[in-house]
Amino acid sequence: MKHSIYFGIFASGLALALWTGGAAAHGVGAGSGSTTTGVKSSTRISIKASDPVRVRRVMGPVTHEIMGVPTEPVDSFDWGGQALTPVKGHARLDIDPIANTGTIRAEWEDEYGRWTYRQDTYGPPAHATGIRIGSSRDSVTDILDDPITTNVYLHGDTGVGGPVTPTFFAQLAIWGPAKITLNGERFDNPFPDASGSLPFVGPKGSLWGGHVLLSEEIRGDDGVIRTTSGEVFDMSKASEGKVYPEKINLNLSFIDIPNGAPNGNVPPMHRFIYYISFKKVNVKYKYK
Repeated sequence: MKHSIYFGIFASGLALALWTGGAAAHGVGAGSGSTTTGVKSSTRISIKASDPVRVRRVMGPVTHEIMGVPTEPVDSFDWGGQALTPVKGHARLDIDPIANTGTIRAEWEDEYGRWTYRQDTYGPPAHATGIRIGSSRDSVTDILDDPITTNVYLHGDTGVGGPVTPTFFAQLAIWGPAKITLNGERFDNPFPDASGSLPFVGPKGSLWGGHVLLSEEIRGDDGVIRTTSGEVFDMSKASEGKVYPEKINLNLSFIDIPNGAPNGNVPPMHRFIYYISFKKVNVKYKYK
């Protein structure tokens, strides 16, 4: 597997060099973690995060729920910052983005009870996992088949994921099946269809699509996501979003796999999303 060095700018103003894998649009999938010289290498990214805020707004009478948690109609991005709820919790990650291995653990509490998030397996989504600037500022390269991706742009008008947020820079982007519990009981995914090759269905229940991002902040101090002209962001303004690169956060979500049928949610193709953003983040990086 060919590797390249890219740079991510953290809130401290320091540049972090990550030796990262992943295939470009014309390349191959993730490999064993060796460099092109055949020398074994590893990268460890350790993250501790706290001060979480839940991003989830019930928009009307609940028509569907799972274990008492509303699934529809729910706005899972709340661009206007109307229902950002501070909750108690923390997250810890220990990740090797070359080998695509590691662990993610998170715990938090809301009005429904005590949640846990566990992820040990990683697999790419159906879409690209980010874009990077190509041979010039006017060209970009799609990153494919890399479930733990570093230093990429996503969402907005990138074509990577939906236009549900402004285009933002992610130092770390992770996908794969996640196990969720609520009050000590499995919180199973009742929508495991169209899961592709990932092990979303197992003998002990159905897993969720886990997605974790270490990225620059997309919300102002008032919690609102805005355009560069100051309007409240929406999906029609995908190329106009404002970001705050002087701040970073850790965003964690678990979602169903879309079946293509629209519903009353925002975004309308997902039947369930739970989204939480940790505002206090400590990152340690080790490469050898």
